[in-house]
Amino acid sequence: MPFQYVLANLLAEDPNTIGVLFLDDSGETIDLVCAEYSPFEMKVAGAYLGIYLRRIGEILESSRLGSTREFHIERERLHFHVTALPDGYFLALVQRSPAVVARARARLQHAATELTRVVFES
Repeated sequence: MPFQYVLANLLAEDPNTIGVLFLDDSGETIDLVCAEYSPFEMKVAGAYLGIYLRRIGEILESSRLGSTREFHIERERLHFHVTALPDGYFLALVQRSPAVVARARARLQHAATELTRVVFES
């Protein structure tokens, strides 16, 4: 599948990247690529990201502030970068600390554009 190439490239572009998740609107993992952590651990991380996405979406909607476009969670050892895709899907990039946030966001946006092209515009 062409979208797996996009995910694999995003993982391979930076040695600090340890996972890439393609998520549906509930945080369910559609596909993933990972290093260091098991696919199960990455799916659990995706499920938690789904919880955050739903909660953030509820807050934004109730405040009439729009929808989630992207967000970043910084933990002691990990960074989670998430960007919205069409139809309620999301692309998540998981990195070890320290992460260069601006570079990660640029790479994530480029991958999101490619993923949108191969999945949603075909």
